[in-house]
Amino acid sequence: MLPAISTIPFANDMPSNPEQAAAGFDPVERGRSIVVRVRPLTRERFAPFGEVIEAGHPEQRRIVNDGTAERFHDLANIDPGPQGRAIVSIFRSRPRELPLPLVSMERHPLASQAFVPLSGRRWLVVVAPAGGPPVAEGLVAFLASGEQGVNYAPGVWHHPLIALDAPSDFLVVDRSGPGENCDETILDRPARVETVDDGGPRHGDDR
Repeated sequence: MLPAISTIPFANDMPSNPEQAAAGFDPVERGRSIVVRVRPLTRERFAPFGEVIEAGHPEQRRIVNDGTAERFHDLANIDPGPQGRAIVSIFRSRPRELPLPLVSMERHPLASQAFVPLSGRRWLVVVAPAGGPPVAEGLVAFLASGEQGVNYAPGVWHHPLIALDAPSDFLVVDRSGPGENCDETILDRPARVETVDDGGPRHGDDR
């Protein structure tokens, strides 16, 4: 059964905030359309919105299985919320074309939601701070590699899944349980991502 969806009216004004500054927020206004610049995804930049799920950080490394494997431990705060349970699903997402209009955002007020790419391809993450309805000037965008997932904290606004380059699968960990856990809203003004090119490799292009 799909989660219930409630729609929140868009807001007309919201001041800038520390979360945007911490993430390197830098929109560009052209006419009435906001161009959202894309930053590489890092743990530090994404911290106001949740956790980055990736291997490689020494403090999370454990040697297991008689020394034949590395475990990168406790990478995200999976929170199923009151009376909820964590479930595991797979999303198969078609790639989006650029420039990409950003029209709507969503949030899950009762629980976290995690996305981990399975196809090794880069993908785009667009977020706004938890709280009142987001505005175009408050959007923050990150380019994630094919080895980086994210866990959205409860209530964090985010754009629906944005695959790039080719159809891609994602492992999703979120909530099953009672109550409405998906709010959607329309942005107060037009916004778009024009490019995500960073000069780096496109992991999984040969798949």
